[in-house]
Amino acid sequence: MNVRLRVIGRAKVARDAAHDLRASAALPTPRPTEMPGMALALSPSMSTRAFHKGRTQVLVVGAGPVGLLTAIRLREQGIDVRVIEQQTEARTHTYPVVLHPQSLRLLGDLGLGAAMFWRGRPVTRLAIYTEHQRRAVLDMPNVSGSSGILTMPQDVLRQALTTALTQRGVAIEWDTRLAVLTQDERAVWGRLVQRESGGEARGRLNVEAFDADYVIGADGYESTVREAVGIQLIGRGALSTYAFFDAPAKRSGREAFLALSEDFADGVYPLQDGMARFSFQMGHSLDRAPDVHLLRSLVRSRMPWYASETEDILWGGVAEFRRALANKFGHGRVWLAGEAAHLTGPLGVQSLNIGLDEGNELALRVADAVRHPSRQQLGVDYDAKRTRQWRELLGLEDRAVLSARSPDWARRNLRKLVACLPASEADLDNLLEQLRVTPTSSRPSRRADT
Repeated sequence: MNVRLRVIGRAKVARDAAHDLRASAALPTPRPTEMPGMALALSPSMSTRAFHKGRTQVLVVGAGPVGLLTAIRLREQGIDVRVIEQQTEARTHTYPVVLHPQSLRLLGDLGLGAAMFWRGRPVTRLAIYTEHQRRAVLDMPNVSGSSGILTMPQDVLRQALTTALTQRGVAIEWDTRLAVLTQDERAVWGRLVQRESGGEARGRLNVEAFDADYVIGADGYESTVREAVGIQLIGRGALSTYAFFDAPAKRSGREAFLALSEDFADGVYPLQDGMARFSFQMGHSLDRAPDVHLLRSLVRSRMPWYASETEDILWGGVAEFRRALANKFGHGRVWLAGEAAHLTGPLGVQSLNIGLDEGNELALRVADAVRHPSRQQLGVDYDAKRTRQWRELLGLEDRAVLSARSPDWARRNLRKLVACLPASEADLDNLLEQLRVTPTSSRPSRRADT
């Protein structure tokens, strides 16, 4: 199966999309109280009905892994929550994901750790190559007595989170999008538009008023929440094209591979059932579908040390990625998590995993604010913390510094390494220290090129 997508982050957009980010330029945003398409949704010529479901404490927009984990943590804290998702429940091809150590800790804390390890493929080591030479082998940080990260199909992760949310009494409201959003110092309110998906009412639009104490936007690259509050998503670099292949691999053990060169960053992660995900950064758009012949050519030229010959591929695709960061993570009673606030390349899988951590932190902060409304605004330090974290990961500030012990190959590839390692915060410090470079987590920030 071959697929060609126009992708920024993991969000598919039309090839001629008007939302294409420009390097170091902000996306235009609509008026804060009116979303694109609202006039159509509320047109009197359409079959609609208006209703009000009553107040909820928190509205989570987006039912991907970040939104689902956020909602589960809110319910664990005793908070009433609604989850809306503008997509239909039906899914197409599901992509493998790499879960970082911190993500596995969060999932374990929610009682989902055993299910993850049962369905996933543990990865305990990461081998790093430059100039076709094996430079280092990193041991993945410890999680619940087991060293490693985990690869699995994204639908397995999503289904486990959906089931956990359902068990806590929350059903996802599919085919429902945010149309109007307004806030003041006391509440957030607006309108939602839901498209009927079955029966005689199929296709009819239902317009609903809502109000909530807080709104959390976990709705990805084309975030309606981000646009509604006038937050800008700033591009930080040129578009990068990647070719992906899911293929049988005789070397599909517990070791992943990262291959860096002056022009490219490539990776191989083992999956279940003797499969592996190959990811290659391309210097140009492809003029043909990614097939087994292209995979063999890329492996021979960029990974000659990867001795296993690939017989066939199960799936191949092309995606485009751009690095970007929101100018803030929210304000007042509306906050962002995951790819609604940041985009990066695919090898480190950082947007998803750090997004899970952001959602968890926001849920705890919001729950505390709901219980103690007289306290200070919840997100001032959250915004500063997450902005600095992402500025470091995107190479806008130093995440690590070199020392006399740092090997020459690490000196040449330091920023690429930071962006491609499957870890964050203390776990990323662990991996950097194994490379004999010094994390800046205990040092004053050093500003790089902005």
